[in-house]
Amino acid sequence: MSDVKILSAAPIPKKSKTYVTEDMPTAVHISYQVTVVSNLMAFGSSPKNVEQFGINLREWRVVGALGKMGPLTAKKLVDLIRQDKANISRAITELSAKNYIIKMPNNAHKKSPFIWLTTEGLALYDTIYPTFTQQAEMFASVLCEQEQRLLCQLLDRLKDNTEKVRKEQELD
Repeated sequence: MSDVKILSAAPIPKKSKTYVTEDMPTAVHISYQVTVVSNLMAFGSSPKNVEQFGINLREWRVVGALGKMGPLTAKKLVDLIRQDKANISRAITELSAKNYIIKMPNNAHKKSPFIWLTTEGLALYDTIYPTFTQQAEMFASVLCEQEQRLLCQLLDRLKDNTEKVRKEQELD
């Protein structure tokens, strides 16, 4: 006798939705839309940007963080960028292979070196950052300055509360 299970399709709903967010509770709608907008606005998710600059989204996040913050440990990059360790580790490996970053000694924690940009890495950051800024400004241009500031405040509150809830609920 065979243990092969035959799958069947679930019934198709009679009413199709125009938008994925139709009938979603407001909090779910916010979560969904923040994710979608984040994916759309992500600099390294654009095939044109990847082709032009030669680095992908996870690599740009590391280069961008280092360019803004200075030398950081891998742990600090994970905390700052809010990406999993494996993703940051892959980005560090890829950027190191491309000679964009180096590891520097950390006298306080010998097993946790600082990650920093090479001369080529800093030149890459300096080349990308104006394009990154210009694209972000174009994406946000649908909002007036006051709306942009308000959205930043609301997103900061939402991020802070999400971090608090994740910690309280032990979701990390």
